[in-house]
Amino acid sequence: MKIAFVLYDYYPFGGLQDDCLKTALAAAASGHEVHIFTRTWKGARPGNLHVHALGKSGWTNTSRNERFFEQLKKDLAPHDFDGIVAFNRVPGTDIYFAADPCYAARTRNWSWWKKLHPRHRYYLKLEKRVFDRPNPPDTLVLTEKEIESFQEFYPVDRSKFHLLPPGVSRVDYRADTAIQTRAELRKELGCPAGATVALFVGSGFRIKGLDRALKGIAANRSIVPNLEFWIVGKGRSERYAKLIEAAGVPVRVLGGRADVERFYAAADFLLHPAYSESAGKVLLEAMAHGLPVLTTDTCGYGFHIEKAGAGIVLESPFTQSSLNQALKRFIEDSEVRKSWSDSALQYAKEEDLYSCHQTAAELIGEILRERA
Repeated sequence: MKIAFVLYDYYPFGGLQDDCLKTALAAAASGHEVHIFTRTWKGARPGNLHVHALGKSGWTNTSRNERFFEQLKKDLAPHDFDGIVAFNRVPGTDIYFAADPCYAARTRNWSWWKKLHPRHRYYLKLEKRVFDRPNPPDTLVLTEKEIESFQEFYPVDRSKFHLLPPGVSRVDYRADTAIQTRAELRKELGCPAGATVALFVGSGFRIKGLDRALKGIAANRSIVPNLEFWIVGKGRSERYAKLIEAAGVPVRVLGGRADVERFYAAADFLLHPAYSESAGKVLLEAMAHGLPVLTTDTCGYGFHIEKAGAGIVLESPFTQSSLNQALKRFIEDSEVRKSWSDSALQYAKEEDLYSCHQTAAELIGEILRERA
């Protein structure tokens, strides 16, 4: 079939962007002709995909979205596509890959004055344009929790939702290799071999809870002699300059990295106190590398950490004091970290954490064939 994939912007190291690209590649490998329509594309363009960069114009995010929708409609028209798959909230598509959480559910507890903001009202209406219509899109979701959230706010039948397995890359974990990688990377960075390192991985620092993480590090900076905090991902770190300074320990802002697996090997645990995240693939990536995880129950994949016994999942409502106390245990107790690490590696061997994108590509084909 000839299929159009749509997302606002593509750039390396974004979770949604990774889901789009890997699903598109899996669909192309199955014999489909895949076109990706986006405003901007950063990075290499795979030779077996047709990438259409339509450009970004407008003074605000909302105006840029609406202009993109208009241009998209014009650019899709000449093609005879069998179906359109969106990875952002785009009205009128056949299939929606819900990499982001339900917006109405995520913002329900916002203060009344925050809900008055035009941007909030726009995104709430945009989500309604996608779901609150006679024939809503088939929706691919990453957790059962997201199905419940969407159905709470929109009249969509359960049959329209399709639950996907996680989609992290398989890891051929070898303890001796991990030890060597740990030593090499720490030497590269000038980090003491015996330092305790907390790792933060994610693009979009605000929603991933970087402020919470930095406050927790500051509260526990005297627990061990050598404590470091490493930040890997794309984001505006200058907004956190005061918190970084107040942390009182070495904080390394390392940017987006193609070799993030080396950091999983070199750190002692993952710190991911996100405000909201429909899934949180980084949690499972860490587990597959044997890295214990401290996260929040607002991450859809948090239940995997609990089920595996691979760390701590903080319950809502979040409090900084609960994070500080849990973080203290991660920092000071190397024996419990070892136990969590062993449990993480065992879980990664036994569970399917890997087939998301292949499954998504197969479902897309099945759904579009049924629609034909």
